[in-house]
Amino acid sequence: MDLQYALLFIGIVIVAVVALTTYDMARLRQPRSRPDVPVGKFPEDETSVRPSVLSATREAGSEKILRPDVEVAPREAPRQQVLLKEIRRLEEVATMPLDLTAGLRPSRHGRAEPGRQYLSDEKIDFVINLPGDQPVARDAALGVFKQHEYKLNKARHLYGLHFRTEHWSDLQLDSSSTQYGDLTLAIQLVDPKGPVDESELTTFTEIGLQLADALHRPTKLPLTFEQGLTRARELQEFCDTYDVIAGIHIVPNTETAFPGRAVEMAARHAGMELGAMNIFHMKNTVAPGSRFLFSLANLHESSGFDPNAWDSFETPGLTLFMSVPCAYHPGALFDKMAATAKEIADTLGGRLQDQNRRPLTDKGIAVIHHQIEDIEEKMRAFGIPPGSETALKLFNESATL
Repeated sequence: MDLQYALLFIGIVIVAVVALTTYDMARLRQPRSRPDVPVGKFPEDETSVRPSVLSATREAGSEKILRPDVEVAPREAPRQQVLLKEIRRLEEVATMPLDLTAGLRPSRHGRAEPGRQYLSDEKIDFVINLPGDQPVARDAALGVFKQHEYKLNKARHLYGLHFRTEHWSDLQLDSSSTQYGDLTLAIQLVDPKGPVDESELTTFTEIGLQLADALHRPTKLPLTFEQGLTRARELQEFCDTYDVIAGIHIVPNTETAFPGRAVEMAARHAGMELGAMNIFHMKNTVAPGSRFLFSLANLHESSGFDPNAWDSFETPGLTLFMSVPCAYHPGALFDKMAATAKEIADTLGGRLQDQNRRPLTDKGIAVIHHQIEDIEEKMRAFGIPPGSETALKLFNESATL
């Protein structure tokens, strides 16, 4: 009889837990009280990401840095928002395709990756479509494009839909025997040098018309000339706002400098590898986003290391840094970078500082974490999530690391 009562009690507990979980999930899946912000428009009622509130200051170039000395204290996110974020992250991880070609990919400037679709990005490109019912040879189309593309400064591509298939590719990566149905000419509206100007967009349009005449094809423009220039200005404002670098300095506890050999051993023990620009990188082997999660440089002028002089090298400090818009789930990545900074500091006998050389406490780390989460939410609202392929192209990840 006691066993029966025990089983009955356990059953009641299980039913209650399931009922509460179902209720919470139903509340989470209710529509939000405010509509989504359309692509290309900033949330009008959310301006906390602006530099004045972030207390971000400009370094060399257009990037900003995050500071923990803001007047706004870290706020406790409502339980519903926390659960929504966790559910979204779990769904993204669950649906992430397995990368069966990791380590086997050709170089970025080599052949096309097998099975990958290469096509224009409507969020950041101005495109000219050249539809056609009859096939056109790769060399015929690419030859005309190559005669004129030198006049353009922004990144530009000629894409083609393989004849009688649904596969899009970049003509420059295909074999000369490839034939295409539809073609699309695209130019990126913004890069680190700024937005496309009226003169270059006019030149691009003329090239599109010349290509259409040579191939006897019509032209279709999803955006008008004026809309293209407007979109370029919107994207430039977006880049100016979110081109943010999060960094943590590590300095010695005493007056002595960090020995080079100790720095090398500490970095490698933390899982970092010496690579591009002679600095250490935490490589990204799983998630989308930048190929490096974060990097470690010499604090003195943020310079690199000489791998041939570890025994004679000394440094007054180190700096760990990451590009927020190029990181996949940058808030979680910043937490990982902070944990790595603490590990290296403990190994070397050092302490953490912010980017203004002030002591960096757990509270300061939490403030920066919340700033980064604000950036992530606002980038998603604009339609370009951090770490997405669009963000990597827009913030020129490959050129910075």
